[in-house]
Amino acid sequence: MKIPYFRSQIEKLTAEGGKLRTDASGEVANQDVHLPGILPKVPGRFYYYFGKPIETEGRKQELRDREKCHELYLQVKAEVEKCLAYLKEKREKDPYRNILPRLLYQARHGFTSEVPSFEP
Repeated sequence: MKIPYFRSQIEKLTAEGGKLRTDASGEVANQDVHLPGILPKVPGRFYYYFGKPIETEGRKQELRDREKCHELYLQVKAEVEKCLAYLKEKREKDPYRNILPRLLYQARHGFTSEVPSFEP
C-alpha cells in the first residue's frame, strides 16, 4: 500500500470486487483486497548432520526422576544446538551455497556430477 502504483491497483481491485462481508460493519467490512506477490524462491541447499547417539537404554528407572530427566533433556538440547551451530558455520563457508555456483560447477563437470559438499 505504500507504493503509489500498487495502492491504486489495490484500490481499483477492491472497488471492482464484490463485498464478501456484507453483514459486517466498521473496519472489518472496509478491508482492502491483498493479493500475495508471486516470486518463486530460488532453491537452496540442504545441510544434514547426524550427531553422536545419546544412549538411553537401561536408564528407564533413572529417567522416572524429574531432575534426571531434565538433565537428559538439557544434554540432548545442547547436542542439537551444537550440531545446528556447526551446520550454520559450514553453510556460511560453503562456496556452492547459492544456485549459480552449483550450476556453473555442473556446467563445467557435467550435469550428472555431484556438487562437492563440505568435509565434516
